[in-house]
Amino acid sequence: MTTSVFSARGLARAVCLVGCSLGLMGTSEAETLAQVFTLAQQHNPTLRSAQANYRAALSGVPLARSRLLPQLTAGANLSASAQDNSDNPLLQKFGMPTQWNYTSRDVNLVATQALYQPADHLGVEQADVAARIAYLKFVQQDQDLMLQVAARYFDVLAAQDSLHSLKEQDKAVVQQLKSAQANFDAGNGTIVDVRDAQARVDLTAAQVLAAQNRLQLARNSLQQVVGAPVRTLAPLPRSTALAPPVGDMGVWARKAEEHNLGVDEALLSVKLAQLGAQKADTGYKPTVSAYARLDHNATSGGSTLFPFSNRANVATVGVQMRWPLFTGYAVQSDVEQTAHLLEKSQSDLDAARLNAAQAARAAYLSVQSGLAQVKALDAAIASSRSSLQANETGFKVGMRVNIDVLNALSQLYETQRQADQARYDVLVNMLRLKSAAGQLDRRDVDTLSALLEPPAQ
Repeated sequence: MTTSVFSARGLARAVCLVGCSLGLMGTSEAETLAQVFTLAQQHNPTLRSAQANYRAALSGVPLARSRLLPQLTAGANLSASAQDNSDNPLLQKFGMPTQWNYTSRDVNLVATQALYQPADHLGVEQADVAARIAYLKFVQQDQDLMLQVAARYFDVLAAQDSLHSLKEQDKAVVQQLKSAQANFDAGNGTIVDVRDAQARVDLTAAQVLAAQNRLQLARNSLQQVVGAPVRTLAPLPRSTALAPPVGDMGVWARKAEEHNLGVDEALLSVKLAQLGAQKADTGYKPTVSAYARLDHNATSGGSTLFPFSNRANVATVGVQMRWPLFTGYAVQSDVEQTAHLLEKSQSDLDAARLNAAQAARAAYLSVQSGLAQVKALDAAIASSRSSLQANETGFKVGMRVNIDVLNALSQLYETQRQADQARYDVLVNMLRLKSAAGQLDRRDVDTLSALLEPPAQ
């Protein structure tokens, strides 16, 4: 792999590309890592949940701003009243009506406009910060999905390589069994050689069955993350060059402390807590609003002797101020609570920076260790191959027994499997390093995917 595979990019580019590929691929067969990741972006339920949460948070911004805009309300009232004065002797004496019925109707239109609402202004800022936090959560989930897909994709490749290696080993062991049997039949070998070879054939056959099971489990795990069936995967050539990360561990740790998405989210959480504390302080302040009201009143009723009706249009314009004087210590409690929440968010920010730096250091060391392992294992493969050739030659001339050849075979194929796994681990840990530093984006997956070979048709 060349150094350009993991070249640094800014967070702004990362977040702007998050949703660009959500509609790039239909339900066609996924083969490369990029195709599998695109499929996962379409079907992964956790990512869809984070996206819906972000859209909901975006809707909260105009909702909060609506409290500062003019409000217009229409209303209507209809009431009926009955009055009974039958116990009034004066009305009875003069034959006046003692039963009165009234019907009242009111239609009104009320307009209000906030003039001074400090809490509502801060509420708009809170909604905006909350939407930005939800967006970062969405981007973080997209990056987590990249890592999950890449890790499980390479788990499938590792399981395929392991199964292929064990099958090749099985063929070699079977051939060695035939050779041991032929030597025994010719009187040049012992029954111990034959039994050793037969035991290794049985052991390898059992390992093949276990590898087949691991491959199926790896495929199921990948499909679970993707949320859709995945078919043939493009393999990674063993000749792919692996380059170390640019910069030392301290540089990557500092990048993580400054640009990690978790740190950015914690910074916004501190801002949100500060706004909450400021909003709590507004509980001591007055609020001022202007209002205009138009009423149309109509009243009818009375009695058969004195019927009456009345109609009136009333217009009212004014300014209203409300100043809380005593709220049962609600404001004081709110101020105290938000102060503690602000302190918590600041501590969370410190923890996020420490965690991001530690994650970057761990990923950096894993990459460096993996590169060293790949180099050592490649050398071990060459040595194991030479050892196998020497043991096979020694067995033919009677200087080595069959178990020596079988052990050399096992060592060679086991070393090859370890080297393949180490290569995959380096690639995934490099993605983890970039994620910890806040520099992982979709193009890293595309570049890595370009290194894969299309599967043989």
